[in-house]
Amino acid sequence: MFIFIRLLLAHLIGDFPLQFNKIYELKHKGLKGGIPHAILVVICLVILSWPYLKIPGLWGFIFFVGVMHLLQDSIKITYGKIKYIFWSYLLDQFFHIATIAIVFFTNLKNVQPPKETGGFIASFYNNDAVLIYLIAIIVATYNGFYLMRNFKNTFFRNAGTYNFLEKWYGMFERVEIVSIFFLGGYFFFLIPIVLFVRPLIFSLGINRFNISRQFISASEMVLSWTIAIVTGIGLYLIVQKL
Repeated sequence: MFIFIRLLLAHLIGDFPLQFNKIYELKHKGLKGGIPHAILVVICLVILSWPYLKIPGLWGFIFFVGVMHLLQDSIKITYGKIKYIFWSYLLDQFFHIATIAIVFFTNLKNVQPPKETGGFIASFYNNDAVLIYLIAIIVATYNGFYLMRNFKNTFFRNAGTYNFLEKWYGMFERVEIVSIFFLGGYFFFLIPIVLFVRPLIFSLGINRFNISRQFISASEMVLSWTIAIVTGIGLYLIVQKL
């Protein structure tokens, strides 16, 4: 599980925060256009596997994951028609994670955490709870944003448009909710406050920031909060078992 957590985090970093608009546009131009994105994913995998780079089998596995990521993205773009975009998105992420999970069938699953040297980087790298928290944050924020858009495009036929504030506030809101579940205890009492802030921001900023009514629509709030709460519950249960 130790190496799987690091590889999964690396995949999510490369697939979401580092998939800039230019990279995204290139990826949709065909197989060759997806190569820069796949390279970024591979770089993230290498960085998050840094203590084990002397293991020959690791390089082979990282190369395998990178090639599979490139092929899977190409297949999704080619066959993921708009009508089924939500399902193709879910399948795409499932196969990305399943590819990384193949590590459990290799000797890499037996690698041990690097020895603690007292340094911040090693301590951070060895902290499963913190890395799983980071995974949950990306799942709830970037993944949550695309999940909501694809869900609306598939079932509502229109995801609508988000201005800068609407998009990033939704992501920040989900960070807060997931963080509350990570911290636990009395922090759970903050959830109602977090949920109340959204309509407050709408009422105060509708004219100044051109916030649309979609921002406080039932579908938008339910989807956003559901993704955050489900992710938070999953994070809480996993961390409790560590």
